[in-house]
Amino acid sequence: MTSPNPFPQHPEREAWDVIVIGTGMGGGTVGYALARLGRRVLFLEKGLLLHGGHQNPGAGALLRSGHWPERMRGTTSFGPVDFFAPLGCGTGGSTGLYSAQLERFRAADFSPRGWYPDAPDANLPEIWPVTLEEMVPFYRQAEELFGVFGTPDPLEPDPDAPLKAPPAMSPRDSALFESLGELGLHPYRSHVAVAHIENCLECDEVCMFACKSDAGNRCMWPALIDHGASLLPQCDALCLLSEGRRVTGVLTRWRGRELTLRAPIVVVAAGAWMTPLLLLNSRSAEWPDGLANSSGMVGRNLMLHATDFLTVDPGADHSATGPRKAFTVNDFYDDDGHKLGTFQSVGHRLDRPVIESWLRAAAERDAARWKRSGPRFAARVARMAARRFGAATLMATIMEDLPYPENRVVADAGASSGLRFEYRYTEELYRRSRLFQRRLIETLSPKMATHVMPFGRNNINYGHVCGTCRFGDDPRRSVLDAANRAHDLDNLYVVDGSFFPSSGATNPSLTIAANALRVGGIINERL
Repeated sequence: MTSPNPFPQHPEREAWDVIVIGTGMGGGTVGYALARLGRRVLFLEKGLLLHGGHQNPGAGALLRSGHWPERMRGTTSFGPVDFFAPLGCGTGGSTGLYSAQLERFRAADFSPRGWYPDAPDANLPEIWPVTLEEMVPFYRQAEELFGVFGTPDPLEPDPDAPLKAPPAMSPRDSALFESLGELGLHPYRSHVAVAHIENCLECDEVCMFACKSDAGNRCMWPALIDHGASLLPQCDALCLLSEGRRVTGVLTRWRGRELTLRAPIVVVAAGAWMTPLLLLNSRSAEWPDGLANSSGMVGRNLMLHATDFLTVDPGADHSATGPRKAFTVNDFYDDDGHKLGTFQSVGHRLDRPVIESWLRAAAERDAARWKRSGPRFAARVARMAARRFGAATLMATIMEDLPYPENRVVADAGASSGLRFEYRYTEELYRRSRLFQRRLIETLSPKMATHVMPFGRNNINYGHVCGTCRFGDDPRRSVLDAANRAHDLDNLYVVDGSFFPSSGATNPSLTIAANALRVGGIINERL
């Protein structure tokens, strides 16, 4: 069903089944699932329409490129930070900026508590309120929807996964892949939603050629053009209005005026930074601490993966021409009872400009370190690293971050983004990071030179934020129930990464998409 008008002029006059706030991986996917089932869906997007050939030359450069236009302010164990987060703004949300590696969570991720006996103060559940077995059909649907390429993980294979055959690896990565197997490891071709068409840049920005699958070109745009959904771009959701146990409207600012929009079901998918901010800003006499916040957990349990970069040199000068995101190793997910994480090829060239830009980004997150070292030090390190590691493959770890109530998002009207965050980097996470580095070096070094890139102790990954509106069975300890509906309200759902009760140790996007498909079916049955 094609919408007669995917961009309504008077949305307040129309009858909607569902309002979806945000068009990223959670919002775009749940909206697509509901529109495909015949429901009248209205997407609200703070940023620009970036899909379908639309241009907005009058907008600022950050908005035109799909980036959040305001700086993020926070306090970490490394000091205060004030930076542009890797956060999307525009149709597709942060998927416009991601590298499209879409990996499933593993069995260990659904029973997190038992892996961390040395972190008794972490707010970890024993198990997730849904099981891996329940999620597998939705993982398959999400892999089909986003067109994922790759090969099965030998350690947890799914013979029915609809993976497409990936393009050939570069000679350099092929040699590394073979060497990893000879060491007794189990590498597989990374699960990546990039079609590698002619002139594909494998970009980490909004894709202009539609070779990268994002939530805009795979979900939001088809929902509009093929399934009758509608969209309000440049529409800022200010707060949710409520009476008793129901959301009665969404107060927005659109085209310079305030507008209240209504639907029987409201789905919030503004991302794990902005979703709790919206709920906290929706306080009222009935909800003095913020909407859906009887547990006090809205904004708390903020999690940010930790990532270290390592160079792996096969010892010969092979060609690097081939896909960047080539292979992944999960042998260290369970390493003698320690859950360390995943190990993935990144594929960026290790030349001086790239290394220097990474050092600058790391320094922006650790201002004290930048003052100590400065730009001259960064340039010197970049020159030396480029000479030494130019023939190597760059690899990255992803390590699980644990939920702590004091790690949180706080509404702050004085901050340009409307929020600030507080984050304590624990000694437990540091020890686990160092252990992972040591295990990789001692395992790989017999066949290939392996070095940790000198980016310092602060290895926080701000691109994988999650956990700030967690789901769970206990309303006293969680914001959402197992269906991702707010415990406190009958018609409010949350489907972005904020629902995670634990962060896992791999890329979160596919789990967000699979869960959004699951919740879309639940909402459709309710309607």
